[in-house]
Amino acid sequence: MERRDKMNYNLHETPNWFYEVAACISEYYLKSEDKVIKNHNEFGITEEEMERMFQKYKAYKEAVLNEILPIYNEYPALEWLFKPVEYSVDIDITIARTLICYWENKPKEDLKDDYIDDLITKFILRTISEIIDDFDGMHMMHIKIDNITDLLSILESCKFDDDILKMHLIRLYHTRYETIRNMWDMVHRCVPVLKKHFYIIKDDVDLVLEVLSEEGKIQRILDLSVGVKFKTNLSCDMYPAIYTFNSLKWDLQDEKNYSYIGIYVVKLVELKEKNKFNEDKLLSDLKTLADPTRLKIIRVLLEKEMYLKELSERLNLTPATVSHHINTMLKSDLIFITIGDEDNRRVYYEVNRNKLKSIADSINRLSA
Repeated sequence: MERRDKMNYNLHETPNWFYEVAACISEYYLKSEDKVIKNHNEFGITEEEMERMFQKYKAYKEAVLNEILPIYNEYPALEWLFKPVEYSVDIDITIARTLICYWENKPKEDLKDDYIDDLITKFILRTISEIIDDFDGMHMMHIKIDNITDLLSILESCKFDDDILKMHLIRLYHTRYETIRNMWDMVHRCVPVLKKHFYIIKDDVDLVLEVLSEEGKIQRILDLSVGVKFKTNLSCDMYPAIYTFNSLKWDLQDEKNYSYIGIYVVKLVELKEKNKFNEDKLLSDLKTLADPTRLKIIRVLLEKEMYLKELSERLNLTPATVSHHINTMLKSDLIFITIGDEDNRRVYYEVNRNKLKSIADSINRLSA
């Protein structure tokens, strides 16, 4: 396939501290490092070696949480935004991490009602639009939400079955002024703590920045980790992400695009690539493929790339159902993502043929 990757990025030398506060508090609940360390065999190294890799991260996390948790606990009404929720649709499991991406660096006194209205409306409509794959003319982004009745009407008309998410969006809109101002206040109080202890983790951040500055390195990591490609020119501000250390997050907004690349993504991707003929990984991949719906998706996408709505209509399934299965296959690197059309935001999916070949090669090795 012809390469179409056209990403222009501005790589920042320090994290987005607002985002890091939200991610840090979320990780207080998630403890993602423990899961990665437990699955050390997937990366072909020992548990002790994985523990050493996360030594500075764990020290930084402990030092920061010791100081920001007392601050966080002063705002119990915000807990639902930071506590992970397993939504049935494919969105970030913590609202705070995505919501904070819509912030601008405004002083608290500039948080007027109309600014908060605009921020929350953009967040809600973008969230719904991504779930139902409503990109035909982007008409969702031109809808106004002037009151709770408007929001209820929009949610009623949307075809996605996640009552918890719907209730959270209603709650966010209903309490938007108090919620955003309290969140703004809490996050700004926490940022100096993260900066104060940054020296603990700075070497690991600098190391990934040095690697990512190499020509072509970012695209190689995207190919190996989540297979992201770009059809049209896409510019974004890219930040090293400490607390989402093993993930890549994209936030494509109307005015600006942002990307957060975990500080251990490069290392973990390279370890996994070296250990790709791994029995545990093979069993996991085969288990993913064993689902009849996923096999149908693979078969259809082998014909051509498709976006979510197109794929769901072809399979006669809801977008939420297809999105769930796509997300599972993305985690196994069975699917590529291609971003971009006339508005740079439509997401297409295609089969990672190299991954299928790798699985076949692994099976053949069993008979060697």
